[in-house]
Amino acid sequence: MRGRDLNHAIARASSVFEDKPGEHIALVRVRLPGLTLVQTNKMATLYLLETRAQRDYICSGCGRGIRRGNLHFRHDPFAAARIFRGQTTTHWCRKCILESTPDPKDPITGRIRVPAVRVLARTRGIDQLDLPLFEPVRVEVVGIGAILAQKLAVQPSLIHRITPGEFEEFICERLFAMGLEPQRVGATNRRDGGVDVVFWPRYGSFPFLGAAQMKHHRNPHAKQGPSVVRDFAGTIAGHSFNAGLLITNTSFSPDAKWFAKHHAKLLRLRDFSDIKRWLVCNFSDEAEWREIPSSIELCPGVHVKVR
Repeated sequence: MRGRDLNHAIARASSVFEDKPGEHIALVRVRLPGLTLVQTNKMATLYLLETRAQRDYICSGCGRGIRRGNLHFRHDPFAAARIFRGQTTTHWCRKCILESTPDPKDPITGRIRVPAVRVLARTRGIDQLDLPLFEPVRVEVVGIGAILAQKLAVQPSLIHRITPGEFEEFICERLFAMGLEPQRVGATNRRDGGVDVVFWPRYGSFPFLGAAQMKHHRNPHAKQGPSVVRDFAGTIAGHSFNAGLLITNTSFSPDAKWFAKHHAKLLRLRDFSDIKRWLVCNFSDEAEWREIPSSIELCPGVHVKVR
């Protein structure tokens, strides 16, 4: 990984995924007395919203009480940090934050940003530059797709709560487990020519080039309609691809399946039921052959049994 990309990955660690294909996340954990934080780069950053306390809280910095109705600052972790690292909302009194020289308030989100170490250094008497006070920092670079696969294998329904970018990274990891070499085309929700991932065999004597597009839905009951299937079939036909995969974390409508069956011979539709098989590395199930006929008739009276 290039140094610039590694720094970017560290800065985005709280979102648990990196937009660039095949790259990884660096998580740095630093322990302070009475508090464990997942750090990005040298220190964790608090993204705080000033609001009135809905009930009595204890300040995470100084330990003093925050009375219900009083102004205070609330830090809400990213959704992925809640799901995969168990982080929870923390509350901070105005004295701890305002005396720690926070950044100016963001005019769009209304939040202010301040390094957690700076706040704790002031409230607990820790010198920010006195690094020996910290336990040894351990940096571990891991593939986020493999982590997601492990989590989803235990609780597949989490696939509806991850982000579209994480979904793409997870599918890339599963394609790799199948013996394919996946390469993401670009960042999620950016121009990519209608193709999210290009893939080809890592080994074997029969090369081919495939394209994949992922459709992620937070509503598990949402169905993918035929318009996306038609568009992706046109993309496959307009390039030098030998196969196409359209993958959703929910299911496809009957019209979408009908179009793929009759008008998109190179396209394979894979949904949540297929993903659940992939999670346990079941890549050779009979369901994977559903688009392949058991036999074909090459000419009148000449039949070839396929399987």
